[in-house]
Amino acid sequence: MPNMNQSLAIALQAENLRNLLATGAFQFVDERTPWFPYTSGQVGPYYVQSTTIEKDGRAYATAIESLVRLIREQAGAFDAISGGETRDWDFSNPVAVALQKPHLKMYKDGRVLGAEITGRTFLHVADLNNEGSSVRDYWKPIIEQAGGRMVGLVSFVDRLEDGFELLKSLGVRLWSVVPLDARAWGIARASGHVSKTLYAELVARQGNRDAWAECALLEHPDYFRKFYREAQTRAKADKIMSTYRRIRTDLERIVSPVLHGTSTP
Repeated sequence: MPNMNQSLAIALQAENLRNLLATGAFQFVDERTPWFPYTSGQVGPYYVQSTTIEKDGRAYATAIESLVRLIREQAGAFDAISGGETRDWDFSNPVAVALQKPHLKMYKDGRVLGAEITGRTFLHVADLNNEGSSVRDYWKPIIEQAGGRMVGLVSFVDRLEDGFELLKSLGVRLWSVVPLDARAWGIARASGHVSKTLYAELVARQGNRDAWAECALLEHPDYFRKFYREAQTRAKADKIMSTYRRIRTDLERIVSPVLHGTSTP
């Protein structure tokens, strides 16, 4: 099946990105929050929660219609739709209904509900593609162990980070309605949702994620020290130090007062 017309892809990205921005899907760095922690151990200049689109019924409908259109024009043949616990289901279930395809719900503990798996090909629909670890560790193995095959993944939002490369290496074809690329940040800038300075940060981070993170962490030592000090975020802080090995010694020096009981509250 031919690739979607580029102008149409841009239009879908722009409309759905504006809807995400309007429904509060994004948090961006500011003076109080110089970086956000990600589950991968990396830090970045924004956090996105794609299911906020459900706050607006019309925007939610547009999201589903866009996913359906993308699938019809690009995904090729498949037997059923799958979705993983639990946010994927907000998108995979209505997409399956619209396409009149069987729907498979998968849990991380291995339980499945819905479509028969053996001998079938599945297109996985996700709310967000980030690390790709859930697909690698849970959804793809569950389908394969039951005699099925995952032929592709369509996400509503794609952060274009590690998951993008990981899933390609697993042979999973990828599509997304809202890829968070430089064009997306340009749309956010033009619509007044991000400043010129923040736009420059977002684009710079795409160019060199590690350099952006190292700078953000070292330029705000008090913020990292507080993050390390709090019991509910200590494990995340440890993961951040393990992720950014080049500056680990500097980060350990920052949290040293906490370790030695001399940290100010």
